[in-house]
Amino acid sequence: MIRLMMLLAVASLLEAQSPVVTRGADIYKVTCGVAYCHGPNGSAGRAPQLAGRGFDAQFVFGTVLYGKPGTAMPAFVQQLKSEEIEAVTQYILSLPAPAGSAPAPKTAAMVLPAPAQKGKDLFFDAVRMGGCGKCHELQDRGSAVGPELQSLTAAQLRDLRAASKTRVVTVNAVGEEPFPGIVLEQTAERVRVYDLSAALPVLRTFAAAQVRITPGNAWSHTAAVRNYQDAELDAIRGYLEWVAAQTSVKN
Repeated sequence: MIRLMMLLAVASLLEAQSPVVTRGADIYKVTCGVAYCHGPNGSAGRAPQLAGRGFDAQFVFGTVLYGKPGTAMPAFVQQLKSEEIEAVTQYILSLPAPAGSAPAPKTAAMVLPAPAQKGKDLFFDAVRMGGCGKCHELQDRGSAVGPELQSLTAAQLRDLRAASKTRVVTVNAVGEEPFPGIVLEQTAERVRVYDLSAALPVLRTFAAAQVRITPGNAWSHTAAVRNYQDAELDAIRGYLEWVAAQTSVKN
């Protein structure tokens, strides 16, 4: 069945329609083009550049569907419908190669003490699909799904497994099992939430009438950091304390 869907998707790509590409762009922006994955408009981020690569349509569709085992590229077979994966595929194939102009010069990177650098590497660990960076933004990297960390005190950083979960709610969408989420937007017309049940947080949009938000959830930060050993969390804590100290000096 999956193979049939892939073949149908490839065939439809030959007659790509602008509305489908537009939809794919919207899905890509919140699912793929985030700070810990591919860059905006298919540019290189922490993951490789996609624009202008001359990919085969079936390859792109299959990669999004199944992911790439052994890498930080996850499978979206559970998170996205086949038509959504098709739209993302069409969008990626539509992206032109970046202009040949030289990139703007970068400022010199701040040199971290070795222990803080070790913690930073663990914080943004690609092997762990972005590590802590898949939910937190720090030093212009990561994704601002969860709360900011640079202003936390040493006492608040003491136990990274037992971090606050006050913003996590239970999302009850029509036709789905309840899932933990963080609300980004809630109006009379629509609700946008980060779905925390996925391996990578996915930004989802619902019509307001089709979803109910309930405060609180059994989700815990302990589960979110279960792939880290205590010594690794100690190193991450050291990095966060170093960032907090730099922030304090600047202020």
